[in-house]
Amino acid sequence: MTETSATTASGTPAVSGEMTGAKSLLETLVACGVDACFANPGTSELHLVAALQNDKRIRSVLCLFEGVATGAADGYSRVAGKPAATLLHLGPGLANGWANLHNAKKAKTPVLNIVGDHATWHLPLGASLTSDLMGLSESISDWTHISKSTAEIGPDTAKACQIAMAKGGQIATLVLPADMTWSKGGVVAKPLPPLPLDKPSAPDMAQAAAVLTSGRRVAVLTTGSALIGEGREACTRIAAKTGATFFCHGLNRQMERGVGRMEFRRLSAWGQETLKILADFDDLIIIGTGQPVLSFAHPTFESVLVPESVKVTKLATPEEDVTGTLKALSDAVGMPDQAKLKSLLSQRKTYDLASGPLTADAIGRAINTFMPEGTIISDESGTAGGGYYPLAAGAVPHDALFLTGGSIGQGLPVALGAAIAAPDRKVLCLEADGSGMYTLQALWSIARERLDVTTVIFSNRQYGILMRSVGMYGIQGLNNAVPDLFDLSNPDLNWAKLAEGMGVEGHVCKTAEEFNRTFEDCMKRKGPHLIEAVMVNSGH
Repeated sequence: MTETSATTASGTPAVSGEMTGAKSLLETLVACGVDACFANPGTSELHLVAALQNDKRIRSVLCLFEGVATGAADGYSRVAGKPAATLLHLGPGLANGWANLHNAKKAKTPVLNIVGDHATWHLPLGASLTSDLMGLSESISDWTHISKSTAEIGPDTAKACQIAMAKGGQIATLVLPADMTWSKGGVVAKPLPPLPLDKPSAPDMAQAAAVLTSGRRVAVLTTGSALIGEGREACTRIAAKTGATFFCHGLNRQMERGVGRMEFRRLSAWGQETLKILADFDDLIIIGTGQPVLSFAHPTFESVLVPESVKVTKLATPEEDVTGTLKALSDAVGMPDQAKLKSLLSQRKTYDLASGPLTADAIGRAINTFMPEGTIISDESGTAGGGYYPLAAGAVPHDALFLTGGSIGQGLPVALGAAIAAPDRKVLCLEADGSGMYTLQALWSIARERLDVTTVIFSNRQYGILMRSVGMYGIQGLNNAVPDLFDLSNPDLNWAKLAEGMGVEGHVCKTAEEFNRTFEDCMKRKGPHLIEAVMVNSGH
């Protein structure tokens, strides 16, 4: 949606003759509860920088690449439950941040982009950084608006904050011409009330409740707010009462895992595993999400991963009140037996530490053993690190954040944003070596902000996900060795030195024993730290 006319916030104070547009932006952001801004500014944003400078009410974090800024805003918002702002420079700056905005949009994370533009009289002259800024924004944003006057910036900012929190979380982009920000006559706007979420119809609710209590074999697929807080608790009650099995997608915005929490089974978007799993059920209820599909089309596989024998019932869209729907559905099916409820909750399960070769299983055992309660995991470990996941189910309570949109380069920035949102919690970034190189500049911001982030690089020195695709598709000529275009060796990346060059303490581990000692030490001390875990299949 694009807006080109001003939106007035009710209760807006009178125009101040001395207040600039930039200052009105700052004051309105504060009034709306925005307290973090991830920035890579340029000349057009200098007056915005001046307003933010030394103002302790909003934590301004410099990022050395726009993709770090947008990914960090995503990570912050997932943990804080409210929008973070980005500050970006014209069309190229927004374009550089596009990929991680894609991930945030797929996650339905509320993000507010503030993008500077050329002064209104300068824009038609075609200066070097002039681009189709509106077109770029509309391709990724749920709402784009250009402020038309200095007095509109405050009300437009309040509207952007409201839109970002609407429909379960959206991308709102506010474009500010430079002359609007430096001119006087700014207005501070009051926060706008939250936009109400739609709810499923009573007949749809009744149908879903009837399926759950039918005595048939029922699977439920959900994501988003269903995996945390009141939504997760409602899912657990429904499962205990009805015997339904709860699934989620492989990549989710946020999951609460570990002791005392029901484990949702993840459905793979690769191959035919999901078809085989769901074939054991009579019904599939899809709540607040889309149906399971292959990540990429295959010449012979079905794209929709639901067997024809399974009857599908859809309840609530991602834009509706998913948590409220689940709570109402729980009330409809009734309260479960407490013993059954307790039996669904994960119990603490420990594993012996591994020795010898360094594998994902060995790393998972160390994570299970040494990770402190309340840790936030930013998981972009890819194929090399997937083996840690089942071992974490029996670990202490923790939160896991995933690569929702599949656009790699999210893990490190999301860890940065999560650590800003929750400074008293340990953040553990599980990062594949190939995807980590997309946004390794995040390490500099993590060091600069002195954040308690430990990064584990799963170093198999190849794009392992592409090797998996080769096997799935049986492509001739690519199945005997790692193709040059998948190979990350020759020369090997030296992650410890890369980290130390940006102010992060770096380590290299090649055996399970080395990793166990180093990881335990990093969990006991405040970060930032980085451990390159050289995997046994790295060829070295």
